[in-house]
Amino acid sequence: MYSDTASELRSIRRTLIVLGILLLFVIGSINKGGSEDSEENEDYSTITTNLENNLVPLGNGYFGLYSDFEETDSEHGMRIYYYDEKENKLVLKKEEDLDTVEISE
Repeated sequence: MYSDTASELRSIRRTLIVLGILLLFVIGSINKGGSEDSEENEDYSTITTNLENNLVPLGNGYFGLYSDFEETDSEHGMRIYYYDEKENKLVLKKEEDLDTVEISE
């Protein structure tokens, strides 16, 4: 009777050791995967910060976005957008080259 109990306890101990080792491998792989997600979040936050810095609210659903125009080789431009709440759409209204815009006083 004693040998049956001892052998059963040994097999339970081996099983727990194997499960513990597998658990360590699984936790290690999850931690490595989590670091990639945080790098993606950093890229997203950088893009969002740059977008917020270039965004100009114009009122009544309109806003401007500073950008570089590749077509005209202009260094300073603004795209003016309108957000339609009813249709939940963003519409590009016009593009302005800020180097050629005259300021009215």
